[in-house]
Amino acid sequence: MTDFKVEMRWGMKHSKILLGVLLSLTLATLLSAQAVSGAEISGQVTDPSGSAVPSANLKATETAKGIVHTTTSDSGGLYVFTNLAVGAYRLK
Repeated sequence: MTDFKVEMRWGMKHSKILLGVLLSLTLATLLSAQAVSGAEISGQVTDPSGSAVPSANLKATETAKGIVHTTTSDSGGLYVFTNLAVGAYRLK
């Protein structure tokens, strides 16, 4: 009778470890999937002399689907398009 209880405890202990490992792998997979869910385009708008152009209106058009994203450059001419689908874009 004692041997059966020892085996049962051993099995439950390993079941908990296995459950923990599976949970960790599932969480890691979900987090990595979120990390690659979008793309980003960034840069700086400058004039011919190299000076930053603030408040410039920019468009990034996804060439495959024709979806247009817009943003405005900041005071230093910097811009960022975030949460884009991975693919080719035309900037204006």
